[in-house]
Amino acid sequence: MIRLSVIVSSKDSEGTLHKVLAAIRSSTLPSDSYELIVVDDGSGDRSVAIAARYADSVVRLTGSAAGPAYARNRGCEIARGEILAFIDQDVVIDANCLSQMLDVLDHQPQLTAVSARYQEIGTTGFLSSYWNLLAAFGEKRHGGQCALFASGCGMVRRTAFISVGMYDEWRFNKGCLESVELGKRLLAAGHRAALESRCSVTRLQRLTLSVLCAHVWRRATLLARSLGYAETNSLIPGEVVFTLTRGLIPSLAVFAILTLGGAVYSERTLGLPVALALGIMLVSSAPIHFFYVRERGPLFALLSAPLHVVIQLLAAVALCRGWFLRDIFGDVSPDATTQAYSEIGFETWPPVRRRLS
Repeated sequence: MIRLSVIVSSKDSEGTLHKVLAAIRSSTLPSDSYELIVVDDGSGDRSVAIAARYADSVVRLTGSAAGPAYARNRGCEIARGEILAFIDQDVVIDANCLSQMLDVLDHQPQLTAVSARYQEIGTTGFLSSYWNLLAAFGEKRHGGQCALFASGCGMVRRTAFISVGMYDEWRFNKGCLESVELGKRLLAAGHRAALESRCSVTRLQRLTLSVLCAHVWRRATLLARSLGYAETNSLIPGEVVFTLTRGLIPSLAVFAILTLGGAVYSERTLGLPVALALGIMLVSSAPIHFFYVRERGPLFALLSAPLHVVIQLLAAVALCRGWFLRDIFGDVSPDATTQAYSEIGFETWPPVRRRLS
């Protein structure tokens, strides 16, 4: 056993992986105090060759992509560290990030996991800046001790991670909310997680509008269908979907009431409820826009306002879709092979028999 194992899951990440791994190797931690493991999820580019220049161990998964949850679990299985750190393939850490996270766990033994926060600066592209600032706003507003375990850069004690079943690789075959769900299980098992404001990371991904919309759609749908909106909101209030949708309920209520009332008199009254609903959405999102002004200036806040409205509406529709799918079809079911192993007492892959009391 060694002190720390740093696990990076990778999928077609040659554009960012070099900077990510170089930042880890530039950490203030002594090189012999940790190991670096890269798990490649069937990349078709040069990710494996880049990883081999930096990592102590490279695991290359073959076949179709299984998702970061599956890849991180495979990294855990060969890791020797008593503490595990999971870092995304497009996240660059500060030089003292890992040492500060270890320091938090050392001085707060009641904590099981600790996460780093996103920096508000350092990203490129308007859409990437908008999204990262939105995530940073939620973290600042609702950080501290909660069930938050950030996927970008999170550190957890190995025994606790394994005891709660590791990442749910069956439901989360794509990178979305797998760390949020893990945080909920850690909290349910009596463990505690915290967001450490001193530890910061920068996400390098340059988003396009289609990628951003697809991410919001998948994230909000999965949250409503698999995690439960109300329960997750109480445990992880800083989740970006809640930041987007908290102000929508009064806006939609005003729109529905005025629309139904106006329909009795004249169809021309539709403009009033639309205007009032949009006004309420902007007012309810005022703290976010003021945050944008403070971090990036008035022009950035002004340009982000219409985008924010569109993303809010998209998240609301995706939540409704998730609730509908949950009520009609239930949660996502594992495949037949997974169900068969579960029925005979296996919980993980490769199969490990459950201990019977």
